[in-house]
Amino acid sequence: MSVACFIPIKSNSERVPGKNFRILNGKKLYEYIIEHALAAGVFDDIFIDTNSDEIKAFAEKLGCKIIDRREELARNTANGNDLLNHHFELFPNYDYYFQLFATAPYLQPSSIKACVDALTSSSVYDSCFTAVKHQGFFWLNNTSINYRPCILPRSQDMLPVVEETTGMYGITRQALEKYRCRIGARPYIHFVSKFEAVDINTEEDLKIAEQVGREYWKY
Repeated sequence: MSVACFIPIKSNSERVPGKNFRILNGKKLYEYIIEHALAAGVFDDIFIDTNSDEIKAFAEKLGCKIIDRREELARNTANGNDLLNHHFELFPNYDYYFQLFATAPYLQPSSIKACVDALTSSSVYDSCFTAVKHQGFFWLNNTSINYRPCILPRSQDMLPVVEETTGMYGITRQALEKYRCRIGARPYIHFVSKFEAVDINTEEDLKIAEQVGREYWKY
């Protein structure tokens, strides 16, 4: 059984200039997920897909492998499926493909390991992703989606809405080849804490992450 991890970290960012190089609680954002992936101890190979010489040097020093980011995949129009399919085409012989993101700095090694273990030991699931549950009153396109407004349930009795954290995805080689997507037909959902679910895409997210990290590490 062979398990690969791919971490795309580009040097450019439209919404938050220099995002992956910003300092978060004394450490550059991109450093967190690389270190956590290594600490999980579950990957045969960890690839860093980047167009930054600084990130390449940091990753190589820690024993990661480097993929030079293709220009078209560094544009804002490229998405996670595009990247994973590209990585699959480059390295088609792994049994499992995992994708982690620098924008999820607080995803812990223990959660990474648990997610990998759940997928690689299963004969039922063909993919996995990290998520959080929300017990609340949710609407979409002016329509309630998980409750009837005329019959108010207790919040703890409501059908939870599940949100991908966009921090970690995994899929078998067979499912990736069939669906060309980072989530297959039978995904395992690994729930993480709200701390681990922090996802940084805006300046406000960075400020919140800074405060959340300080409060978390106090205890």
